[in-house]
Amino acid sequence: MANNKPEKRPDKKFFKNLYSDPFQSPRANPKHAFDQVNGETQQTQSEYITQVQMRKRT
Repeated sequence: MANNKPEKRPDKKFFKNLYSDPFQSPRANPKHAFDQVNGETQQTQSEYITQVQMRKRT
């Protein structure tokens, strides 16, 4: 019986992470790098909730 799964191509550039974390923190997330400083979030949770609510109202 033949294996019907397609082979993965190593040259396929489906996902290339261009973000390089200078601090190598496990909490640093490349998707949220805009809102982080040194891998830590810049705002407290209550400030972030207020910001999101204000954005929804406008």
